[in-house]
Amino acid sequence: MQAVRLQPDIILTPESAVSGYEFYKILGKDWIKADYPKIIEKLSQLALENKVAMILGSPVYEEKSEKYYNAAIFIDEQGQVIGEYHKIMALHGSEAWSDPGAEIKPVEWRDYKIGLLICADAYSERIKAELVKQNVNVLISSAAWGPGLHCPSGEWEKLSKETEVCLFVCNRTGNENTINFEGSTSTIVVNGYRRLEYADKRSAILTIDVGSDNWFPHSEQFNILQFDENGTI
Repeated sequence: MQAVRLQPDIILTPESAVSGYEFYKILGKDWIKADYPKIIEKLSQLALENKVAMILGSPVYEEKSEKYYNAAIFIDEQGQVIGEYHKIMALHGSEAWSDPGAEIKPVEWRDYKIGLLICADAYSERIKAELVKQNVNVLISSAAWGPGLHCPSGEWEKLSKETEVCLFVCNRTGNENTINFEGSTSTIVVNGYRRLEYADKRSAILTIDVGSDNWFPHSEQFNILQFDENGTI
């Protein structure tokens, strides 16, 4: 709600923003089938009322395949779901509840082709090659990629350089049951370099104006609105 009040054109959220990354250990996955449609209906109404698009990190259940996916759902400013990307490089452990996705298809929003990724998908040469083939204008990745031994180490830069488009990464923050995301990095990568990044332990809303032609950021710094311990700005 606090991000909506800023009246942006589009809101990005991290991987598993709806559920929390380690929800499966506590809640299992049966709730997704019943609750996911209600969540999307509520957020679609929010998008419509405020004329804002959003990319929502959420677990989903697909009735046709009877499978569960770790997804990024694109809701436009008319409250319509215009795209849904399923994480392909699904991990073991905390993501054991999800099936790997298969389709690599940009979302068409306004006059842009937006390539969606989720976290470890940034490793995949196959995903990168398919997005290049489809002439994406920008890449947007939700992530749950924490600091430490296995922190991102050049994957985002390589992806941006080789696709020749900007990469926006919205990463998780906070400390969950067994994984600490405090200090994880959210960034905008341009031509293989991190043009802006945020890696504070405190969760925050980051805002930035970008070019309408190439999505290049207009500033060298995010506008940072940090949350306090009560979850308010």
